[in-house]
Amino acid sequence: MGIQFCASVGALAFLSCVAGLGLLQAGSAPKTSGSTITVYSATSGASYEGPGQLVETSPGTFATVGIHGNPSAYLLTRQGAVTSLYTFPAGLVPTQPLVQAVNGRVYGYQQSIHPNTQSNFSFGLTGGFQAYPLTLPVVSYLSIQLPNGELYGTQWNYYGNNAFFRMTLGGAMSVIHNFTAQEGVPFALPILGSDGNFYGISGVRSSSAAITQGMVYRIAPGGNLKILASYPDGRPGPAYPPGTYPETLLQADNGKLYGTAALGGKNSAGAIFELSLSGTLKTLYQFPNYANGVPEFLVQGTDGNLYGAAQGIATLGGASSLFRITPAGQFQTMQVLNGGTVGDCPCRLTVGSDGKFYGTTLDNGPGGGGVAWVWDLGLPPPQPKVTGVVPTAGATGATVIVNGKFLLGAVAVSFNGTPATTFSNISANYVSVTVPAGATTGPITVTTPNGSSTSTGVFTVE
Repeated sequence: MGIQFCASVGALAFLSCVAGLGLLQAGSAPKTSGSTITVYSATSGASYEGPGQLVETSPGTFATVGIHGNPSAYLLTRQGAVTSLYTFPAGLVPTQPLVQAVNGRVYGYQQSIHPNTQSNFSFGLTGGFQAYPLTLPVVSYLSIQLPNGELYGTQWNYYGNNAFFRMTLGGAMSVIHNFTAQEGVPFALPILGSDGNFYGISGVRSSSAAITQGMVYRIAPGGNLKILASYPDGRPGPAYPPGTYPETLLQADNGKLYGTAALGGKNSAGAIFELSLSGTLKTLYQFPNYANGVPEFLVQGTDGNLYGAAQGIATLGGASSLFRITPAGQFQTMQVLNGGTVGDCPCRLTVGSDGKFYGTTLDNGPGGGGVAWVWDLGLPPPQPKVTGVVPTAGATGATVIVNGKFLLGAVAVSFNGTPATTFSNISANYVSVTVPAGATTGPITVTTPNGSSTSTGVFTVE
């Protein structure tokens, strides 16, 4: 049974009907049949990107951007309700990715349809837009935020000016590392590793600007770069816009890095690899052909497996799909996407606070401009995980930032067992809390509707 559509209002269609999409039930498929809920369908337009990456800002509510029709930033709920926050000026369009910082604002990048007009930006969840003119020469994508307010990302261009950079919450930018020709083009979004270093994927290009070799690099906070591993890969040159055949690197709960090589592998149809932080590379799966697309985005589900999207290549007869791969390399195509109902990849996936996968497609779909949807495999909600506290000491009444993963919807915070009376979520990664009277030195515990997590280090009450 295909997706059912309920209503269309003006230029936007707000949709909240549920229909099974007929998951392929090979191998160890989930016991549930899976479903997709289409919650937003953009209309067609003259730009190249539909509904953008979804950033969950409170349980069941996502911030995102769309650029078809009138480019805008908005909030989107699980039920399909849309609240517009900001409309971009004519000629300026937001691109990916988006990241929510410690001040609660969502940061991104905008550029003109015509070159040479570009800037980073941020918007608040109740409105208020701010542009930050670039002080670096080319596209600057942000993907990492730290508790101290620093944002990190890469600027990249096939012809040079490639760098790993830092930006303050107020938009001041500085280069941490300039990539040499041998260190490649850092076209995949970097991540922060559990060891405090930054990791990402770059590629060495040929004379035609096509990427022929992929590499995983590590950058220390001071800027020193080391290539950990290299592998055959293939990516088109600059005739393809940013976002074409995007690749992903993530660190799983087991501490290892996992990534995609869009056109790598022995069949040049894509591969998924595993890499230890010490540099041991292992190919987990090589796509046999283009029938179900080439791999792009990866996320880790709450069952410990990796889930991702593969982008169909129309000229090669391939369709986009959603897949699952275990850390041991067992691969399964879970869903072949129908472009007319769900849209066409590139597809971006986000794990929601309910354990479901929320995604977007680039374009096509009922309105021709891309679709936002939820993919439900019956996985359990994610458990919160506290990874740090900033600062690590303070007096009663001081404000502390607890950082981690899946902290949305915090219902309690305690200092060595003493409940805090004042706390609030900043984002999925941060909780702001006031040190309560009577608190004693010890760990901090955050409780959400999904469970509790306690810091490994202690907070010293002064």
